Amino acid sequence: MRCYGGPGRFHFGLGMRPFPRKDDYIRMLERYKEDLEAELKDVEREIESLRKEAAA
Repeated sequence: MRCYGGPGRFHFGLGMRPFPRKDDYIRMLERYKEDLEAELKDVEREIESLRKEAAA
């Protein structure tokens, strides 16, 4: 393991990227968006169901 950097900064040469590549990150965000949209639909159904119960 090698250490690079100036005063107060260190970078360890482990061959790992600290963040995902841009295309991987976009895919992660798209999946997250899909999950949020699905959750929002569930919440909307729950609200509609409660409104129907309250009206009955």
